Amino acid sequence: MMANHYRSEIDGLRAVSVIGVVLFHLGLGFPGGFVGVDVFFVISGYLITGILLRQLGEDRFSLMDFWARRVRRIVPAAIVMVVGTLLIGGLLQTPDRYGSLARSAMAHVLMASNCYFTRDQGYFAEKSDYEPLLHTWSLSVEEQFYLIFPLIVCFVWKQAPQRLAVVFTSVALISFSWSWLEVASDPKWAFFLLPARGWELLAGALLATLPQKRTRSFCDEAWAVFGLALVLAPMFLFDRQTAFPGPAALPPVLGAALLIWTGGGTKIGKLLGWRALVKIGLISYSLYLWHWPFVVFAREMVLELTVTWKISLLAASLLVSYLSWRWVEMPFRSGLLLATRRRALIFGLTSAGALFTIAFSIKSSGGFPSRLPAELRLIISDITWNGAEYTSAKSESVPIGFQDDGPVDFILWGDSHGASAAPAVNAAALDLKLKGNAYLNNGTPPVTGLWFADMNEASATEMVALNERVIAEIIDSKPKAVFLVGRWVARCEGYNEAEMIGEPESVRFTTMLIDSMIPEPTFKEASSALARQIKAMGARLAVHGIELVIFQQVPESNESRTASRFYSMKRFSSKSKVPQFTTTKDEFLKRQERTMNLLESQTTENIRVIDATSQFFFRDRDQLKVYAERSYYRDEDHLTRAGAMHYLEPAFKKFMGWIPREE
Repeated sequence: MMANHYRSEIDGLRAVSVIGVVLFHLGLGFPGGFVGVDVFFVISGYLITGILLRQLGEDRFSLMDFWARRVRRIVPAAIVMVVGTLLIGGLLQTPDRYGSLARSAMAHVLMASNCYFTRDQGYFAEKSDYEPLLHTWSLSVEEQFYLIFPLIVCFVWKQAPQRLAVVFTSVALISFSWSWLEVASDPKWAFFLLPARGWELLAGALLATLPQKRTRSFCDEAWAVFGLALVLAPMFLFDRQTAFPGPAALPPVLGAALLIWTGGGTKIGKLLGWRALVKIGLISYSLYLWHWPFVVFAREMVLELTVTWKISLLAASLLVSYLSWRWVEMPFRSGLLLATRRRALIFGLTSAGALFTIAFSIKSSGGFPSRLPAELRLIISDITWNGAEYTSAKSESVPIGFQDDGPVDFILWGDSHGASAAPAVNAAALDLKLKGNAYLNNGTPPVTGLWFADMNEASATEMVALNERVIAEIIDSKPKAVFLVGRWVARCEGYNEAEMIGEPESVRFTTMLIDSMIPEPTFKEASSALARQIKAMGARLAVHGIELVIFQQVPESNESRTASRFYSMKRFSSKSKVPQFTTTKDEFLKRQERTMNLLESQTTENIRVIDATSQFFFRDRDQLKVYAERSYYRDEDHLTRAGAMHYLEPAFKKFMGWIPREE
């Protein structure tokens, strides 16, 4: 279905696609607007294959010329966007985020953004909302396709050109099947990687092998309407919870293929060829490039985007996109700057090398922290600190407190809450000259015989074995006391409401503990399991004269990303205000009282329960204070180092004072 003439309706289809993506990212409706990227893939596959087959048919195809054209089309605008993003990031971002931006820029230069973003997050994860170059994953998918696809086409063309459609169909079916399997087992791989997205590009490629339509019929009108419906419906019906791509990507892919196949002669084709849409389609590449960094940086400044901000960002994106198209895209694509193949390829390599060097220097410096004043750097430490100096991914012991050649006085055993409390424990132990070891492992509750409700049998067995090893080492070290610090309420009640925003209800159970295979435990089932195992563990320690001390969980705040919000307030004081007081005492008790009472009821001669709530809600204060000169909370439930010292050091100094010291 190759066509030599310009097809304005394809630019109109590009406009529909980019509008969906941009409005989705801005939160202006279109909850499934991300499917616009799938439409882009179909268009790219169709146009690229058309060029390849036309040139092969005329015996004038050159692989170097093909790649040179891709450089002219993609690289200049992308390079300008990445450089601009690095400059703006240097003004707005924390060193940690700026270093992350630099790493993603390096991945982009290597045409591996999609691989980079599979490392620890998904496209819809909260962390992804603060990655200015997240959207370059789709460029990497296309670039990888452009490297491989021409070689396959040339090989098949020389061997059996009549089998091109069969080859495209076969590979597309394999890719689609892989996507279907991966979207269930590893959604990040399915979303970001070429093997799971290749079928979308190949759908366009297959379309380009079909004979060009010569006649029109009423059926074309119906197919065009159906095609547009398949593209638009997912933009309104899908959302972040939709398992995607896999089968869910079929409607937009088939819809785009139908719209291209029916052409511009239908009423829908003429609608897509509307001048205003075509103009947006012409700048669609630059609009795609620039809108997302603007959204991310605006979030850095104002935390939550109002409608006014969103509309302003849309206007700014359109303006900058037009300037990029007019002064970057067009001169490099059609002008003399990269007119020859040699110039284009040299430009691509040298610009990539220069950008990689710049990004590498930013990464190597840790995000150039010296560009920020000392006061802000101290505040930034509250965002990035997570007690890593006290933790071990394998729950191995780390010295804490006063260290000498004597025996261990105490053990601090916990999860990420234990890590958050560690500075206070360390300070109290140093003051009291108590020697300790810490067994702290993020996400691993410090109780034997338990596992998370969403774990399979193998994972459950592994967690139980890990904690058995820890308690055996604790018994061997003969401490006087073991302090358990954990996020107890989440182990009995599941995630709180602040963490459940935008998440399916099934996620709530994934943090609850069980000692038998129950996929969605109730509070009674989870709390009973916790009580049973604490008593059993306490009895084991009692045989060796070791006291078990359970530290009640610190109050949860109803504000997420507290330290980041506090930093934004300090950095951009005129843009955002963060409430200093959050959760009320009544809200705190409603969320945590059942679990606190459960733990309190475990008290025996060998099990003690200590509670620092009075440090958080003292005198007549009815609300939780989350910052003063420093942020006391990192997020809704973890303290910062400053928060641990402010709230917990006095409590631990008091409660650890009864531990007898060796003379």
